[in-house]
Amino acid sequence: MITIDIPIKYSKKPLRLTFPDRCVNCGKTREKILPVKLNAGAQTKGGRMVQIEFDVPLCPDCAAKEAKIGNVTWIPFFLVGLLTCAVVFIPVWLATPEGPTLQTQEFPYVFAAFVGMIAGVIVGSLVESGLKLLLAPVYGKLLRNRPLTVFSIFTDSEDLIGLSTRFTNGRKNLKVTFENDDIARDFIALNPQETE
Repeated sequence: MITIDIPIKYSKKPLRLTFPDRCVNCGKTREKILPVKLNAGAQTKGGRMVQIEFDVPLCPDCAAKEAKIGNVTWIPFFLVGLLTCAVVFIPVWLATPEGPTLQTQEFPYVFAAFVGMIAGVIVGSLVESGLKLLLAPVYGKLLRNRPLTVFSIFTDSEDLIGLSTRFTNGRKNLKVTFENDDIARDFIALNPQETE
């Protein structure tokens, strides 16, 4: 496992990262591409968010494994979270009194949505954790090492089969971790201007 710290020299100018033309996990011939977008934390003059975008190459087998891991992590999190949010929203909305002023008349909707969202995140994370524990023998370290979806959302990180990325040092560095050392060395050779 090799970790590379890539400095983000210009926050308004996205990094240009090039990956070897083979699977980042096993090194086989690339047949699929997974696009990755990370919010760089800056805006252009037009107000658009600057994103770091790159394509991660995968072989068909590793792409299929990645899709199956998604079925165990983020899909249950969102489905159970949305269902929980809806179930919690209705009784909280009905039980919350309206405020006496024009500004507080919509308070029951806002409060019910907030409580529903919190409940959805908690229950979705619990279900995801349970599924990860239950299916860890099938998927092994690929599933165990992956953080819960809620943490990936709030940290703007990406965890894929064979590769993980996250910002460090207040979004001044991008930390890229490869499980395959040969792919990491090829990545460094292809990106000398970014990895110096």
